[in-house]
Amino acid sequence: MTEEIARLREEIDKVDEQLVKLISYRLELSRKIGKAKLNSNISVTDENRETKVRERWISNAKKYNIPNSLVESILPLIFSYSKLVQINLGEKEKVVIYGYGGMARSIVSILSLAGHEVSITGRDLSKAEILANQFKCVSMAPLRAVDWGDIIIFAIPPNAILSNSNELFSDKLKGKVVMDISSSKFEIFKFLEELSRKLEFKYISTHPLFGPIEYPVGERIVIIPSQTSSNNDIIRIENFWRKSGLVPIITDVETHEKAMAIVQVLAHYYLLGLSNAIETLSLELGVDYSNFHTTNFRELNKILKRVKDLKSVIIEIQKQNPYSYKVRNIGLEELKKIKEELEGGK
Repeated sequence: MTEEIARLREEIDKVDEQLVKLISYRLELSRKIGKAKLNSNISVTDENRETKVRERWISNAKKYNIPNSLVESILPLIFSYSKLVQINLGEKEKVVIYGYGGMARSIVSILSLAGHEVSITGRDLSKAEILANQFKCVSMAPLRAVDWGDIIIFAIPPNAILSNSNELFSDKLKGKVVMDISSSKFEIFKFLEELSRKLEFKYISTHPLFGPIEYPVGERIVIIPSQTSSNNDIIRIENFWRKSGLVPIITDVETHEKAMAIVQVLAHYYLLGLSNAIETLSLELGVDYSNFHTTNFRELNKILKRVKDLKSVIIEIQKQNPYSYKVRNIGLEELKKIKEELEGGK
């Protein structure tokens, strides 16, 4: 190694230390902002602010001759960790998560990070214990967990709730807040609302608008009141999710189902078709396209992989959403229109 290289590396080491100090200072400022947001009951995520910060970063990158791609790689991490340190617990809740799959894991991660008392339960207590140990929570048998908790979240598929309702629901739920996280509410909402009248629990339906990711800080979650939840219950749960780092959206069942018909049913329908078409064309044309990914296709391919991994859930949503048939027909008709437009000159 030359003397010049050694000297330059020493300079880099000094710069790296300064970068770490500046990042530490930035996170400390974010932490203070988080406390101010808590006092003002403001959500952790501020999309307008993030847009302005991104624009300023890109502007400065041009000024100092830094590639935009570097900014786009760094900034999401800075946003994520800045939001993580902004989480401030409001009122600590005793929360029971029934389930130990991907979405249960995602919810447990953010609730434990926010400082709530979390207990995980389910049919297989060994799986519940494994998840609990990962996030320093506790696991309990179902009946004991229901006695202990104040908020009960069923993080299992709606079919599992419907087919095992006698086992899952009892008069021990009286007075407690019960939530499901089903993507489609058309059938499960009516069922649980009626059950909440009978067993006298407070039913509030929710739908996390994110997949099974750890620490989904800043993501959105839908809140759907029922006839057995009061205004105070809704305010409590809205604050519960907001102060746990999520952005709550309050709506009704019909609006939710219509919105999901567009953002889930239609989008997944196209993505499933695209995935199948890509593989069919690869065989038909006899070409290995793996070395020819454009930037856009590379990002799209990541989405297609997630769609494949979640295909069983996607199919379930396609079957349950009441607008699915109409959505798929319209989607197909729009593709035909585009095809006719593109081939109109022939």
